[in-house]
Amino acid sequence: MERLANDMLDYDPFDYALHDDPYATYRRLRDEAPVFHNRKFDFWALSRYDDCLAAVRNFGVFSSAQGTTLEPIKAEVPTLINADPPIHTKMRHLIAGMFTPAKVAVLEESVRELARELLAPHRDSGRIDIITDFAAKLPMAIICRLLGFPKADEDMLRGLTDAVVHRDEGVFEMPDEGMHASYALYGYFAEDMKRRAGAAPRDDIIATLMAAEAAGDLTHEEVLGYIFILSIAGNETTTKLIGNMIYQLHRHPDQLAILRAEPDLLPSAIEETMRFDGPTQMMARTTTRDVDLHGRTIPAGAKVALLFTCANRDDRKYDRAEIYDVRRNPRDHLGFGGGLHACLGAALARLEARVAMEELLAMMGRFAVDESALQRMHSPQVRGFTHVPVEFGGAA
Repeated sequence: MERLANDMLDYDPFDYALHDDPYATYRRLRDEAPVFHNRKFDFWALSRYDDCLAAVRNFGVFSSAQGTTLEPIKAEVPTLINADPPIHTKMRHLIAGMFTPAKVAVLEESVRELARELLAPHRDSGRIDIITDFAAKLPMAIICRLLGFPKADEDMLRGLTDAVVHRDEGVFEMPDEGMHASYALYGYFAEDMKRRAGAAPRDDIIATLMAAEAAGDLTHEEVLGYIFILSIAGNETTTKLIGNMIYQLHRHPDQLAILRAEPDLLPSAIEETMRFDGPTQMMARTTTRDVDLHGRTIPAGAKVALLFTCANRDDRKYDRAEIYDVRRNPRDHLGFGGGLHACLGAALARLEARVAMEELLAMMGRFAVDESALQRMHSPQVRGFTHVPVEFGGAA
């Protein structure tokens, strides 16, 4: 039965039309083909919550070492996400302590100051693009501070990281622009490390990684790969989360009214947005042996897409899973992944999103998204917008 469903379903994560609204396709995958094979690009997809959770917890069978994208790795540079234990354990341990909720909490004042600074020019205008005027700038500024990059380079670095995750329609491999952006980022990081050599050590993440390299705990290539992942992950997830949340509150005025009446629900609303329409669509793994599941066999060496956002709407896991409910507080969602590769910066993303939404909702009062001018980014892995124009004004 499932083989027939597989033949009748078309799931193509590189299809721009799917990016606009993948959820009907996701529902069919969960119900009809929970182990789906895309013959065109020769990858498999898991769509149910329990299957995705089991896969992220079983790194021995679902390995990250061959990359976490569907496309093949062109440059074999070690990174935090493209590694299994013991390499992954060593790399994560080096800076995991910098991203604990307690460590991140001390950043709240600086995040709030920056959020207010970014919003100041728009307070009396009655119009703001949530992404380009605010959400794209806030997390990039914070991660640049943590990495020790100058403020003047923030816009350039954000443009490069956006190019890395963009995909052309129907094209399996990273486009040339993305490859050039990757090389440019690695070149920038290498030059930054050269400038630091011999200078007084700074109190930032790169200084910590350089100390690990000097101690022989990391290679130079591993340090560069580490910075590469942090610069992208520290930007994309929070930017798209803020945009998606404003859009969902616009589409669900009843939920916005609940949030206005009970502002303490904001952390719950953030978790629900991560579940309902989160920025991380999926991550890939490679099987180390044959896997028998739901009557199908995924062969050893196969690429497998773990469809996190699809799994987060699985009604086998969540009651009324297709309903956006800010009271739900689903802390066990897969929006930040899971297992050993659970998002290292989840606490920072939650803090940034909470502060950003507090400041936005306080400033805007009543607001409406101009849906005719929405623009969505295109990526098999990241779901979100490049433009979310909003008109606002008047009491909430």
